[in-house]
Amino acid sequence: MQEINSQSARTRRTRARNNQAGTQSMYQSLESGKNRVQAKSLDSKQMLLELEEGAFDPKEAWFMQDEHDRRFVVIPEALLQHIVRVIQKAYEDKIVVELERDMATLTPIDFADAMAVVFKKLEAMRGSDGSLPKISSLDFVKQVKKQHPNLFFNFSDFLEEKKQEGLDLDNLQIPF
Repeated sequence: MQEINSQSARTRRTRARNNQAGTQSMYQSLESGKNRVQAKSLDSKQMLLELEEGAFDPKEAWFMQDEHDRRFVVIPEALLQHIVRVIQKAYEDKIVVELERDMATLTPIDFADAMAVVFKKLEAMRGSDGSLPKISSLDFVKQVKKQHPNLFFNFSDFLEEKKQEGLDLDNLQIPF
């Protein structure tokens, strides 16, 4: 059984490397611009594509120019999907950084606990296509603070408690 699992793991690693290599060659075709095509309109429903340089490789990008000097890039669907995933990941990373920054300004008692609540609420908002909605990170964490005040340090209550204990806050000296 362990031999089957190790073969399965090797197969997955090989597929991942091959997929990565395929995506890499697609990127290289975008950078090189080597597949140049001239597009000529035959009629309202037909275009003639004439290869000027490179090859009609279905795994690479094609750079087309029509008779009106408009330029187009045709890319494989897999590359477009990969680009969209990279953009979505960058957006999600940006949201996380903004949420962490805004959470820190609201003085949570335990940062990790407060962020766990934020992430749970954010994941519940994920769309059926897997994307996250556009949000105002500050408004989002303020809403969490209102719904879960126990996760945050309350300076007003703290200062009021210290006043009741007889601490003179007006003449308080900080030792540093």
